[in-house]
Amino acid sequence: MKNFRLLMLSLVFIFPQALFGQGTATGCLITDAGANYNKVFTSKNINLLTGGYVLYNNSSNTSLSTNYCSWQAVSTTGNTCAVCSSLGLCLAGICVCLGTTTYGYEGTFNMIACDLDDYCLPLGLATGLIGFIWIQKRKNFNDTEFN
Repeated sequence: MKNFRLLMLSLVFIFPQALFGQGTATGCLITDAGANYNKVFTSKNINLLTGGYVLYNNSSNTSLSTNYCSWQAVSTTGNTCAVCSSLGLCLAGICVCLGTTTYGYEGTFNMIACDLDDYCLPLGLATGLIGFIWIQKRKNFNDTEFN
């Protein structure tokens, strides 16, 4: 039972995102390569009667956390969106963006953890440590048996 607790404790340190997983981000996901790659922008510009098209500004965004590799859509509006580098306005279907514009997809997105390959070294070290402790305890038990 003691070894099981040690194993569970070591797994918490190796895979903290399993317990403290990232939540969701709602906004405009930019998937094009560049400075805004893999970010969800959450702050909207002025949007009135847009017909579903929404402009976002780059003042507030959510980037991927450590050990997370991509985003997965939880729900999408089916609309494209744009992120303006400065002020933008969308009125009656006519959208104007001052500065550069980057296009993406609007919706709610979850962070997806990286593949298990990234954890080979920590898993190997944890397994070796548990094996070393187990062998040492068994060796000490055998030494006391013959004395």
